[in-house]
Amino acid sequence: MHLARLSTLALRQRRAHLVRSFHLPPNIIHASLIERFMQCGKPNCHCHNSATKHGPFFYLSRCFAKGQMQSLLLKTPDQIQQARDALRAYAQVQQRLDQISQINHELLRRGESLQP
Repeated sequence: MHLARLSTLALRQRRAHLVRSFHLPPNIIHASLIERFMQCGKPNCHCHNSATKHGPFFYLSRCFAKGQMQSLLLKTPDQIQQARDALRAYAQVQQRLDQISQINHELLRRGESLQP
């Protein structure tokens, strides 16, 4: 959407609609879902001599403060699906916030107030 082409009134209405329809899902997670294939510790296992590794193993990985990383091994298909749903929920919230931010940026560029 080209915000510069919209009237100030249209921008304010669009922003008001986004804010009114904003819903913060309770299952939201800001993390990464990592799929890994690994070698085991058994020296005679096939995973050391072929391209076939063990897995996939799914980890939910989250970076907190600088240098602090937490990973959680997801053990069941239900956990993996819940993680995917939570990551999708976060992405949708982030997308809506970005739209509101873009509208506010355009309003400021026009010298308009950000107040409703």
